[in-house]
Amino acid sequence: MWRQLVLSTLLIQSAQAANLAFSRNARTFETQNSSLVTKGLAHACLSLVDIPDGLSCNPAMIPLNSKSSLGFQLLLSNGYAALNQVKSLLDGNITQQQIDAMFAQGKITQIEAGSDIIFKSKYLSGKFTPMTIKGFSAVRNEANPDVELYSVQENGFTFQSGMKFTEGLYGGIQARFANRKFIRQNFKLLVLGTPAGQALLKPKEQSAAYFEPSLTYFFKGSWKPRLTAMIANLGSVSQEYSEQLPTPLEGQIGIAISPQLGWGNMDFTLDYRSMSYEEPDAWERVRAGVIYHFGSMYLTGGLDANGISGGVFYSVDKFNAGIMYSTTRFINEDEYYTQTVYVQLGWQI
Repeated sequence: MWRQLVLSTLLIQSAQAANLAFSRNARTFETQNSSLVTKGLAHACLSLVDIPDGLSCNPAMIPLNSKSSLGFQLLLSNGYAALNQVKSLLDGNITQQQIDAMFAQGKITQIEAGSDIIFKSKYLSGKFTPMTIKGFSAVRNEANPDVELYSVQENGFTFQSGMKFTEGLYGGIQARFANRKFIRQNFKLLVLGTPAGQALLKPKEQSAAYFEPSLTYFFKGSWKPRLTAMIANLGSVSQEYSEQLPTPLEGQIGIAISPQLGWGNMDFTLDYRSMSYEEPDAWERVRAGVIYHFGSMYLTGGLDANGISGGVFYSVDKFNAGIMYSTTRFINEDEYYTQTVYVQLGWQI
């Protein structure tokens, strides 16, 4: 009887924890696989003509590719010490010792690692992602800890194609296919000692397919002003779950200008798009970015309601590398920011 009473109490507490809102994790999104430069821009990239280390955020820019290329790159963030625990968790082989280590490393654990093979051309571009892993956990209330956890492992393909309709008007379509395993839960840490708690850490599996059309119009002017509209997440998933990853259908818009500089190229971008799909206010979906290209160097900066980002990316001959820093606003009893550093290495022919 006492055992049943304790178990019922824990389950009630778990349900209360599940009602906690997920933190705004403004730089490591569960369903967004993006390059270092894109992250450095705070994902304000819909109207950017070229992403030097990845696919365009907007497939309507494909006809503007000046040359074909094939490349491979690796991305890793700090917090990589938890990578083994996150991988074991998603494989369903995590031990109690690994669970204890994961939640004992501090209030917040954040990790992202992945690899991409990317090809670009004027008519068709694509990306194969052999594997990407993201993990995020936060512990609140030290006396009776509440845990917020998500982990995602994904592989898949992305294809883009576009065409020029009239002078200044371009259209494109992007197809994304993904297979993923994920865990997305809020719970009381004590619940993990019960059979019901162990079921919380069982990974879910699903396949997804999305088809995303876009349009871009270039206005006349020396600064090349342009406007982009895109429909994101138009598609379906193979299996629905109560703790579904948030990927709602959404309309996105972006604008950009490219002021003339005698010693380099600069782009200012402004997007209205949701990335984590947890932003309750419209102003949280506004993202601003700037990228400056001088020789083989790209400098990026980004700003949104939940943090700032900035980085540097070099592309020398066939080799490229970059590093980026960002902050993430975490909502708890008080607001504070965590810091994340990303490193990327790549090879391109």
